[in-house]
Amino acid sequence: MARVIGTIPSDRSENEVLKELKNQCPKDWTIISNICWSVKDKKGYVRDGEADFAVLIPESGLVVIEVKGSRRFKVKENGIWARFERGKWIDINKKSPPEQATKNMHELVGLINEKNNWTTFKGRYSYVVVYPQGEISDYPQMFDKSTVVTKKNMGHLPSVLKVSLEERDHGNKGKGFSPLVIETIIDLLKDRKFYVASADTNIEVEDDLSKIEMLTRQQHASLRGLFQLPSVAVLGPAGSGKTLMAMWRMMSLVEHGSEAIYVCYNKNLANALQLKYPDYREYIWSVDKLFTSFLEQPINQYKDVEFYRESLPLLVMDQADSIRKYDAIIVDEGQDFSENQIIGLLELLAEDNTWAFFADWNQDLYNVSSGAPIGAEVIFHLYHNCRNTVLINDASNKVLNSNVESMPGMPEGVSPEICYAKVQSKLVWELAKDWKGKGSVAILSPFKLENSSLSKQKSGHGLVLSEDIADLNADKAIYFSTIKSFKGIEASSVIVIDTKIPNEHKAFSQENLYVACTRATARLALISSEREVVTYLSKVLKS
Repeated sequence: MARVIGTIPSDRSENEVLKELKNQCPKDWTIISNICWSVKDKKGYVRDGEADFAVLIPESGLVVIEVKGSRRFKVKENGIWARFERGKWIDINKKSPPEQATKNMHELVGLINEKNNWTTFKGRYSYVVVYPQGEISDYPQMFDKSTVVTKKNMGHLPSVLKVSLEERDHGNKGKGFSPLVIETIIDLLKDRKFYVASADTNIEVEDDLSKIEMLTRQQHASLRGLFQLPSVAVLGPAGSGKTLMAMWRMMSLVEHGSEAIYVCYNKNLANALQLKYPDYREYIWSVDKLFTSFLEQPINQYKDVEFYRESLPLLVMDQADSIRKYDAIIVDEGQDFSENQIIGLLELLAEDNTWAFFADWNQDLYNVSSGAPIGAEVIFHLYHNCRNTVLINDASNKVLNSNVESMPGMPEGVSPEICYAKVQSKLVWELAKDWKGKGSVAILSPFKLENSSLSKQKSGHGLVLSEDIADLNADKAIYFSTIKSFKGIEASSVIVIDTKIPNEHKAFSQENLYVACTRATARLALISSEREVVTYLSKVLKS
């Protein structure tokens, strides 16, 4: 596995290429991601440059990689590049991908030579344009296909890169590209003048909840049990993959013809999963919405929480004999359900069919559950956190004085930021702007928006606040939520505002802080306008 240096790309195609490079290339190769520089041209004007990746290959040279996301492209006889989009071919009138890559290659090599006072580059250099999801439809005879990688040869990246260098120089020039030369180049590109920052996460963190390879042995065992046993409970800490497993189980049952549903307490979690899995939208429910769907008469929208937790399940149980039964019910965030809600769901289950219950008692924010996995005959336990970086997981452990281990291989990441701000909104928007280009950002508060420190400043730095979960990944919006309503959901970066000393305010318990911390996969900031809170959190989380 190759060494990776640099920031993690926010672009999906670049992420895919980085993953393949990291996994395919030998361990003595170095991949530098997202290289940016600024230079003055002959007229004295400053020009910015950027390369998606540079790969440094010992005893060979440097390859600059330009990544493109098009699925179909072609090169016309006149040399014009075109991409297929919305049913028609569109010419690329600006610089073609090879022209962009060539320019970046020569400029980057020139800067390296200049900064090191080299008269010539200490190795070979070349470029490659990569279309990880693309295929080439047509090209002229004069076109050199060795400069382009398409979907069909994504599995052979090391050989493609080596050939690209060999095609540039068949001599021994590559022998001069020694480990010392490589480290010299790395040190230069890590310099602030170039601005290549050390990565605070890795590509697996961005989609660790979408690949089974990221699960630990305990998670694998639980998954196998779910597929073999009719009535199970899976208990595990935040970030251990419970929601992922619950969704997998439901989807597998549906694909095999079962009448199955996934049910959670948090309606925002249900909405987020419906957006993420649109093909299974009709099988994903919040418990209140599911139970309400069985009532013949619409209920008063102003009914209190007690009605939904206690009375509504009883109404459903009264009608259970006349309601269609499900072959399988998958319950997620089970610690949030009242006993009546769980029993009501069991009444909707056909006899001798599938029941799966997922829970984490450390996330019991409502204090209504029975504390036991009702309906389960077999209980599985998860032990590893595979969502958060090591440093965020360590901080989360200190909140509850627990000892949840990070999954082996998880990146260390960066420490949570604990910040004092007399006016929180200014700092919040600065962080949101800085982190927005590096993945999804969520702002969490123990209070509703109108009672939070952002109530009077709902925009900043070209970004606007949104309470629609669909905007979690929107370009110009930052999602706001209460901590409770974000339970079960995650974001690359989480900014917690209105932070208090746990248990000194009824809206901010230890469990609230734990849930808030464990929502962040890579970056976490805790902000308060009270110095004593900052002092307390700094002592607890950084001890």
